[in-house]
Amino acid sequence: MSVAFVGANDVQAARSMPMSISSETTDLCPKRFGLNYDPPSIVLEYLQVSTGKLFHRRIGLRRLRPGTDPARVAEKLRQKNPALLDDDKVSFDQIISLVTKLQSGLAKRGDDPRKQVDYHKVDLNKLSTEELNSHKAQMDIQFFQNQKKPGDNDFVYDVQVDFGTDENAQPSGWDSDEDLDTSGAAD
Repeated sequence: MSVAFVGANDVQAARSMPMSISSETTDLCPKRFGLNYDPPSIVLEYLQVSTGKLFHRRIGLRRLRPGTDPARVAEKLRQKNPALLDDDKVSFDQIISLVTKLQSGLAKRGDDPRKQVDYHKVDLNKLSTEELNSHKAQMDIQFFQNQKKPGDNDFVYDVQVDFGTDENAQPSGWDSDEDLDTSGAAD
């Protein structure tokens, strides 16, 4: 799932070209961006005005996660690549938009750490409202994927299942034999 305009040879050339901050920073003119979703990276095509040549710079974001703050990532990108991503060359909102698109691609691909949570061990009562809503939204997605509705091929009306008891399970106190009154008379 890649939306990049760059060929493999161009990426190799971009990796081999050193980026240094000097008086040549005004000589660089960003042209367009490309996104590579696997592994997550931003590819910037820029023009070196003095030579008239186009170059590609690949900026890898391997540690990017769907829950990461995109503004913080964008600021770090700008700090590490000031010659290409300076305020007067690329707007901060555009960098945030690119990072957000990469994050949504990661979430669709399934790298979301919320999917790896063991809900039997995690106390959801200790989460913030935003985190809890995020987990609930993820659970809703899974629920709707598994839901059987009338009209589905494998839909069965009024399914009744008798779940056997596990011998190693702890007693819950619900529906124990002692609580049932077999005589039918009320006290």
